[in-house]
Amino acid sequence: MKEIAVVTPFSSMAEVTRRVVEEYGYANVDVLEADPDNVLLRARQAIDGGARVIVSRGGFFELIRSKFDVPVVEIKVTAFDLIDAFGQVKRHDGGEWIGIMGFRNVIYGAEIIANVMNLRAVCREVTNDSDIAAEMQKMLGQGIRTFVGDNNVKLTVAAPGCRVFLVHSGNQAMQMAIQQARDILYASRQQKEKAQQFAAIIDFVHDGIVAIDNRGCITVFNSALEKITGFSRQDAIGKRVTEVIPESRLLSALERESSVIGDIQTLNGQTVVAASRIPVVVDGEVRGAVSTYQDITDVQRLEQKIRIQLAERGFVAQYDFSDIIHRSAAMAKCIRMGRKFAQYDTSVLIFGPSGVGKELFAQSIHNNGARKKAPFVAINCAALPETLIESELFGYAEGSFTGAIRKGKAGLFEIAHGGTIFLDEISELPLLLQGRLLRVLQEKQVMRLGDNKLIPVDVRIICATNRDLRRLVESGQFRGDLYFRIAILSLYVPPLNDRAEDIELLSAHFLKEFSDRYRKEPMSFHREALDHLCRHDFRGNVRELRGMVERAVVLAEGRVVGIADLEGMPRLADETGDSPEPSFREDMTLKDVEDAYIGHVFRKTGGSIKASSAILGVGRTTLWRRIRDNGRAREGQEGEEAGG
Repeated sequence: MKEIAVVTPFSSMAEVTRRVVEEYGYANVDVLEADPDNVLLRARQAIDGGARVIVSRGGFFELIRSKFDVPVVEIKVTAFDLIDAFGQVKRHDGGEWIGIMGFRNVIYGAEIIANVMNLRAVCREVTNDSDIAAEMQKMLGQGIRTFVGDNNVKLTVAAPGCRVFLVHSGNQAMQMAIQQARDILYASRQQKEKAQQFAAIIDFVHDGIVAIDNRGCITVFNSALEKITGFSRQDAIGKRVTEVIPESRLLSALERESSVIGDIQTLNGQTVVAASRIPVVVDGEVRGAVSTYQDITDVQRLEQKIRIQLAERGFVAQYDFSDIIHRSAAMAKCIRMGRKFAQYDTSVLIFGPSGVGKELFAQSIHNNGARKKAPFVAINCAALPETLIESELFGYAEGSFTGAIRKGKAGLFEIAHGGTIFLDEISELPLLLQGRLLRVLQEKQVMRLGDNKLIPVDVRIICATNRDLRRLVESGQFRGDLYFRIAILSLYVPPLNDRAEDIELLSAHFLKEFSDRYRKEPMSFHREALDHLCRHDFRGNVRELRGMVERAVVLAEGRVVGIADLEGMPRLADETGDSPEPSFREDMTLKDVEDAYIGHVFRKTGGSIKASSAILGVGRTTLWRRIRDNGRAREGQEGEEAGG
């Protein structure tokens, strides 16, 4: 059933309604034919089916309006409709008396119009309580055989030789009634929307809110105040405010007609800040008052949090698209796409090999969007074990586990509220946490570990990975629903080997950076050294190039970097093909053997901390630390050999 139902007393009016509906394109209007015996049943069916406004005429209008608590719009009977009915009478009548019978809203003014048209008429107005049959018998007794009226008259007249002329409502009257119903529907929808918004705002704010009318009776009582007072909303509404909040000073706002801000009170044994007591003034008259309350411990906690955040100022994005050094068309295309993505709040997935600068793009997207003044929070999903990453992302409540901070801790989603959270190496997130992350993205709410309340969060998600998530979805290692949620916008950052024209520009940039850092005189590359870099196979991408240049700056004796300064950089074992089996020597310690095997497994899994951890049977944090320390050890050994 549609939102507007037109209940008509006879088929000809139904046809008029259908023509009007079709002509004006009223898609939300249904037409129902009824008679006096089933009009209420038809109206009830329409309302139960979803009709929110009923349109009808005459007795049907009066009856439906008296029985149902929904807006009912009357189809007006105009003078033209009565003239049309009397015109039919004159064409078929020889000057005899006619009887006009019907509800007031159908026959109003009919007697005057009949006289003007030289018709001799007897007029009888009826109501829902009238005995229409008895009135009809009186007219028949007076010798009247021609009748004008609504459908009630037609159904009542059973005497032979009698004629009935119905008063029809024309297209214009029908169109006006339906349009009025549409206006009522629109106004009702607007009012309902505002009421729901008001209710949502009142209930979602952290402060307790109470409002009273000019008699001191409670009209608004939100959920936050329920917790403070111990009273339910149902019990509070309608009561005198002093019955629910004996300590309330809200009545003074009615008497003084003035606002009070920042008063401290005690409610239900709790010290609270009555943030405001404000009278509601309408047309110069006080019609009520509103007060808000805050638990003083919450105020103190918020103040402490603000101070900590102001002191730390750590969650910021440092880079912009202008910081991305490039000359290649491929990177220019990536930047153009990234600038476009920045204008929308949709999730972004940045993918490409390790070391290409995915976080650089993530920070640039954040700094070019509407959230640029809000926090940018980054976390490496591979760097933390499962036992920690959940509490880091979602936080935990007070006393939720052994070793937890006594007052609990906000998760990164809460910290990133209003800003962006960057989930690097999203492929390493455990499947169980993938489900929780998906729920947070869909519901925009988080629940701390060990807590029972939801915290609304508004964050933009940017993810990064160096693995093929589609293949991980196919193999069951990554949730498909999460993948399609985070990969709405995808940005591929190509490896350095595919944009060799950027190498010289990046090399010069890094050379200046490290020359300045290590307080060396301005340096330059020998042409052969640049050619060497341009021919080099960068398996570690920009990160590897940066390391090579830093090493060269440290080792170079003069102001010109040569090929010799660039050589000796640690190489990945599988740079020339498949990862070979680890080799072992007699002089190797147990730790050396472990390190060699760890490196072998790490390369075989394509650099996946998660997969390597499962094969080796060690925690991800331990494995990450071993790989990191081994890399540093190799760099130190190479440095000693070069210095020797």
